[in-house]
Amino acid sequence: MKNYGKQSEVKGRIPHTWPLFFGRHGRFSEVQLQAIPPILDGRDTLVVAATASGKTEAVIAPLLERQWQRLRQPRLAILYLCPTRALVRDLYERLRPPLADTGIALSMKTGDTGPLDAQRPPAILLTTPESTDSLLTRAPRLFGKLEVIVLDEIHLFDNTPRGDHMRCLLPRLEHIRQYTRPEAPPAQRVALSATVPDPAGVARRYLQTGVVVSVPGGRQIVPEISPLYSLAELTQALAQRAAQKSLVFCNSREEVEQTAAFLRQRLPHYAEIFVHYSNLDAAMRQEVESRFAAAAVAVCVCTSTLELGIDIGTVDDVVLLGAPPTLTSFLQRVGRGGRRTAQMRVLCMPKSPGEWARFEALIRLAGDGVGRANSEQGAGEQGLEVEDVAVYGFRPSALVQQIFSLMKQSPTGSVRPADVRRIAPPEVTSEEIRQIFSHLVFDRYLQPGRPGEWKPAEKLQELLDRHEIYSNIGADVRAATAVDAYTGQVIAQTERAYPRGTVVLFGGRPMEVVWREKYRFGLAPAQGREAGEVLRFLKTYAAIPFVVTQMVARSLGLRPGQMAVLPAEPGLWLFHFWGTVWGELLAALLLAGGAGAEPVNEYCLHLSRPLAQLPPWDEKLGQKVARDRAVVLAGRLEMGRFHQLLPAGVAVPAVVRQLNMERLRQVYQSATIVHLSELYPRLDMLAHS
Repeated sequence: MKNYGKQSEVKGRIPHTWPLFFGRHGRFSEVQLQAIPPILDGRDTLVVAATASGKTEAVIAPLLERQWQRLRQPRLAILYLCPTRALVRDLYERLRPPLADTGIALSMKTGDTGPLDAQRPPAILLTTPESTDSLLTRAPRLFGKLEVIVLDEIHLFDNTPRGDHMRCLLPRLEHIRQYTRPEAPPAQRVALSATVPDPAGVARRYLQTGVVVSVPGGRQIVPEISPLYSLAELTQALAQRAAQKSLVFCNSREEVEQTAAFLRQRLPHYAEIFVHYSNLDAAMRQEVESRFAAAAVAVCVCTSTLELGIDIGTVDDVVLLGAPPTLTSFLQRVGRGGRRTAQMRVLCMPKSPGEWARFEALIRLAGDGVGRANSEQGAGEQGLEVEDVAVYGFRPSALVQQIFSLMKQSPTGSVRPADVRRIAPPEVTSEEIRQIFSHLVFDRYLQPGRPGEWKPAEKLQELLDRHEIYSNIGADVRAATAVDAYTGQVIAQTERAYPRGTVVLFGGRPMEVVWREKYRFGLAPAQGREAGEVLRFLKTYAAIPFVVTQMVARSLGLRPGQMAVLPAEPGLWLFHFWGTVWGELLAALLLAGGAGAEPVNEYCLHLSRPLAQLPPWDEKLGQKVARDRAVVLAGRLEMGRFHQLLPAGVAVPAVVRQLNMERLRQVYQSATIVHLSELYPRLDMLAHS
């Protein structure tokens, strides 16, 4: 069928929503043409397309059309899950105008909003997985007549603690539906995603019997790399963009505060300076977003909170202070600039030669795609492919969080192992669930209730009282916590609990510690006071993946499997280019085998004596090292906030699964050590980054 005919046919199938979402454009984008029919047919659908391609309308329009006659009934019909509170609010502001005169009730619920009136439910609820979990414990009947579940930006959830959390929430929601309406078919599930390497796997994990709609395409990245010796280079770069609005991404909240303070004092032209990160008060973040959107010339210094498509007006260009760890994060940040143009301008400012190399690798991966990287000599040369060795593995820490949440939901305040078996993925065994319950009893989070049931013990009761059971991300539950001194709202997990009277810089403003109890302390504005230090957050160091460092190796002319060496006194540097996690494992393997090895960074390790070739692979030693390093590597692999509450018999195998030991063995056995003196200067810079 010709495109015109296809356009006309699809338009004819959505008479109610065509004027709401497409009338002013007069036509559908390609992703809309492909996605609307299967969604209208009620099929579970994964929609994969580039940013700003019209995915949201491609999903919401057919869902509304399909439910049109039922959306005016007093019940929740469509649950729309977003990865961030800001994206929930942004989507709410986008959907509210077209739905204003339809009689369809739209609402949002996050930690930033007030309570939801479950007695008068909206037809469409925009929320996050964590707020959904909270609602399940307070008003489970709200979901009894649910028809549709939408999972937005699913690529940001998948293979993370939040994705595994969501995999447990989906059967919980379905169980409530089936209890309320046993005859009803399962709720329709629709997911939206940027390009992912394994769309079939994503669909299998989050949908039921879904189809994948994938539309290639995207905007061209126009990068510039300029070294950052000090923040003075940043002010010079921004001065050249004095008539524009810039988004400056940092890799830590402390860096955001320091950068914003520097710019306020040193920027040579007038521009409003804003800061934005997740731990700021909701009202403060919303004020920043609206004021930045309205400003003519402005700079917003932020963390990953603004990676997603929140409406902050026109962003002329993006500046990255330091390389983000992953390709996904890089693409999300770069994609915020020039959204109405065919190009994405980005200024990459590395702080070291190692970061410069990573920026080049990320740019190359973004342009060529994982698995088909091109060399400077031309595309398609044998041996220049870059493999992504990441594997999916369910994180059982999600089950600890779900045990606590199910207990809160239960009218009897208790939970049975069968309740957890019902929501756990098939790959989790019943024996593992039994071990988790036993360990939580031993660790005094659970205690016996009625026969076959468990109820909260003292430690869990404290978490329940603080409402800290709805999320599986963030610092360990036993970390120090900063809260708003008057509302009790959690602000951040910090390195330590500060003494009363301490004045710290937070959100660009001085804040005083006005009270402290155990590991919690309250912060209040300290107007007219000078901060003695920046509030120091509990840091987690992101692992640099194998695929990125392997691209750095290709840029040096190394073939797959080649490791380069750099002589040193004493010993030598061994450049494996295996990334953070496998690099640390390699160092541990060599150390266990008798070689003096110490990890240095994502590129290399240091050996106390020369090594002509890696020792033969020892399977038993490899498995032992993986198990022994599991506790340390859990933090690198983002195993979830409640991972520390798992028994070793469950926690250690979960970490080992994420390590992909079978592929590591293959890479290890194919590795060769080469001496290339022409690379020594560049290797030396990478070793000391």
